[in-house]
Amino acid sequence: MKIMKSIFKKLQLAIKSRREYNKTLTTLQKKRLSVCGKCPHNSDNKEYLTVLDRLKLLMNNIFNAIMGIYIEEEAVCTLCGCNLIFKSSQEDPSNFCDEGKWDNL
Repeated sequence: MKIMKSIFKKLQLAIKSRREYNKTLTTLQKKRLSVCGKCPHNSDNKEYLTVLDRLKLLMNNIFNAIMGIYIEEEAVCTLCGCNLIFKSSQEDPSNFCDEGKWDNL
């Protein structure tokens, strides 16, 4: 039951972040993406992607297509599976960096 609640919450955040998507990045979002740009969990920074990493990328692309959103930046956090463009735009603390790397921004 706890896993289902977690999946449902993640789905809600994914939908919310895409509905609120704005192509103009905020200053905070730019700072967050700068941190993500150096993170080893960023899919763009991994020399080899695992099958699970590739699945997370694929699921994000499918979800974007379903929501009718097309972006050039497809990098995901390989820890949580969130697309970094959308994750970085959220104000909901439950969708912040899982490693606390945004805490001092």
